[in-house]
Amino acid sequence: MVGEWNKVDRRKFLRIKKHFILSYYDKDNPQKRFDASQLKNLGMGGVCFLTSQYFKPGSFISMDMKTPYLTGTVHIEGKVLGCIERLPGIVYETRLVFDQLAPQAEFVLQKIIDYYKDRKDS
Repeated sequence: MVGEWNKVDRRKFLRIKKHFILSYYDKDNPQKRFDASQLKNLGMGGVCFLTSQYFKPGSFISMDMKTPYLTGTVHIEGKVLGCIERLPGIVYETRLVFDQLAPQAEFVLQKIIDYYKDRKDS
């Protein structure tokens, strides 16, 4: 139809919808950590996840994500693109673009995306 567009076509990277658990913190305040956030979607360029507080666009966030590929966590850093209040004062949907992925993080993210990209449950 005219006027419609496909979101996949606008994205530089494929996104998968998986709900991994992660902890996160503002890089300017690393002693204040937030645990048990839920990931909404993930791609090689960024992530969308739920937070318990508002993050100003341009803020830098670090996160540790638990995956089925490692016994530990994967450390990822990025810049906030946007933060939308979903449940007033309680839940925010935060979009993050990755900033210089470490080789281990890049490897694990690519493995996760490759595994889930063709599955019907992702």
